[in-house]
Amino acid sequence: MAATNQGGPSLLTRTTLIVVAVILVVFAFHALYVYTSERSEIIDDIELDVAESLKRLSKSLGPFIESYAVNEYESLVTTEAALKRHFAVIVEDFEMGEILGQPYYLFGQLRQGDGQYVDVQARDTSITEQLDQAFYAGSAPIIGSSGKVLGEVWVYASDDILVKKLDRALLEELFTVLVLAGILSLLLTAVLRRYFFNSILGIDAALKNSDQEGIPKAPVPSFRYRELAVLSNGINTMLDSIKGSRENLKIERRRLRNTIIGTRSGIWEWNVQTGETVFNERWAEILGYSLEELAPISIETWMTLAHPEDLQRSSELLDKHFRGELDYYECEARMRHKNGHWVWILDRGSVQSWDEHGRPLVMYGTHQDITERKQAEASLSMAAGVFRHAREGIVLTSAGGTILDVNSAFCTLTGYARSEAVNQNYEFMLASDHHNRDFRKQVLSSLENEGVWSGECWIPCRNGSVFPTLMTIAAVSNNDNEIEHYVTLFADISHLKQNEEQLRQIAHYDALTGLPNRLLLSERLRHAVSTTRRHGDVLAVVFMDLDGFKAINDTYGHASGDELLIVLARRMQTTLRECDTVARLGGDEFVVLLPELSSGTDCKPILTRLLAALSAPVDLAGHSVHVSASLGVTLYPQAQDIDADILLRQADIAMYQAKQRGKNQVRFFNGMDGSAFNSRLVPPASSDQSEKQLD
Repeated sequence: MAATNQGGPSLLTRTTLIVVAVILVVFAFHALYVYTSERSEIIDDIELDVAESLKRLSKSLGPFIESYAVNEYESLVTTEAALKRHFAVIVEDFEMGEILGQPYYLFGQLRQGDGQYVDVQARDTSITEQLDQAFYAGSAPIIGSSGKVLGEVWVYASDDILVKKLDRALLEELFTVLVLAGILSLLLTAVLRRYFFNSILGIDAALKNSDQEGIPKAPVPSFRYRELAVLSNGINTMLDSIKGSRENLKIERRRLRNTIIGTRSGIWEWNVQTGETVFNERWAEILGYSLEELAPISIETWMTLAHPEDLQRSSELLDKHFRGELDYYECEARMRHKNGHWVWILDRGSVQSWDEHGRPLVMYGTHQDITERKQAEASLSMAAGVFRHAREGIVLTSAGGTILDVNSAFCTLTGYARSEAVNQNYEFMLASDHHNRDFRKQVLSSLENEGVWSGECWIPCRNGSVFPTLMTIAAVSNNDNEIEHYVTLFADISHLKQNEEQLRQIAHYDALTGLPNRLLLSERLRHAVSTTRRHGDVLAVVFMDLDGFKAINDTYGHASGDELLIVLARRMQTTLRECDTVARLGGDEFVVLLPELSSGTDCKPILTRLLAALSAPVDLAGHSVHVSASLGVTLYPQAQDIDADILLRQADIAMYQAKQRGKNQVRFFNGMDGSAFNSRLVPPASSDQSEKQLD
């Protein structure tokens, strides 16, 4: 009867894996600690080494710079870099720079990939990129004998030593962890098997030796250890209890038969082969008769009193039960009462004996009067029809908030089956991320105070999506003014929300590129100005106009021009940060908002990327075309508090300056005289447009 789970996982295997996993986790944390400590120590050594070199060089270079002994301090820098194996050593000589008419004279040593050092004479782009690869850098001023700052020395360190030492430490620690973890795992597994699992296996063997009903034939053996002995005694006690329950079950069956008689249920016994039938007095009483009035009693008595339509259904169900298709026979049927009206009964039974050919012999069953229940069902039929066929979702909940029933429209709208919703707490309907806890409190408060709530509510679907509804929740009270249940009615208003979103899209976004239009730009610019003023950071407003767009429009047509605008709009969105905004004003004019900058110079890398993205080739119908962009930039805040419209005009002025000075460049608005000045940005080298180094 009770089949054991022979295919389940092994407790020994599972426990062994858990022990190994715990040991590995503990040692992994230890390895992580050692690795972190070693790394921190090596980094401290690197920083100390750089600091010592800076101290030594800043003190030694002063006399050479004062005496303009360039060769001597260049030799000193070369020696320091070679001895300490620094990544780079750079000296900025202010004194020699004054003689040469430059901010400073620069000399340094930079280590290459092959370990050799090369001279550094200027901070060009390639040198800067190589220096940026240094792991750590430090600088110190060079002070002359009179206290004057003569220059500055920079020392850059790489992480070569750090990486090598950490790799070695990591390999050693991993080897130690694996060895110790393996040893401990073997020891712990052996101990568990010796003192615990062997006893468990003994219990398992005893339980497997069971009878057809799953009861062990012999008691579970006793064990030496106290805990296992208690377990063994407990199992044996339960087995004794189960065996005693078998006998009690026989007694309970007899009591059950007596209980059926005591509940005044109609009882019948039918010999299927002969048609002989036995009814109790209650069977006849349900129909207004006595057994004497129905005599002689046979299966014909039942067939005479039953409604012809129900008799046909009863016959079909009996045939299915006889063929083994139904475990039990159960049929609701109408029977003629002595007074002439129809009485609804629930007829149940099953065959209890069969002949050697598998034919039914004797069948036993009961009659129950269900007339009142059927009348109640009829009175609810109209309401049930509305509940089933309404296009709006309907939910019935108890006073405590448990869902009692939902209609098919609810299932269609939400994707939940009725069985998945019934018995759930009502608040799962209000669990959408669109609503916070205050919303749910407001709904419950309105129901408590007014007995009804109506409004918009987002309802979650089974697939994880949500949809908006217009919902009404009403409380239904009894005669004592106590709430019995709640009725919720909701209709899908997704199409209304979609219309609202389409109108918002049309009003705030450019139809061609999908970028924010002038109206939405104005809102975001005012918001960015307010946020910048409140947080104390910097906002950059960029006015952009494409160079050469008209020629492409004239050459390839407006359709190609529109396609070009779409491609460039996507490029700009990809290039900018998430907090940035790019909007199209019309034609080939765009505005970019760069908020949350620490200083005005922070926008230069972004502008450089913009120039590169816009000047990259674009394939239009098999033709590779090039455009560039002229960018005008103004910054906020300024000396005087100005509004958003003035910022746009300032950026526009700077953009025209960029156009007049050759295009494909960035100009910053100069608030002193209303003109613009160039940044230090370099136009992308891949552009076919004229490239200019901006001062």
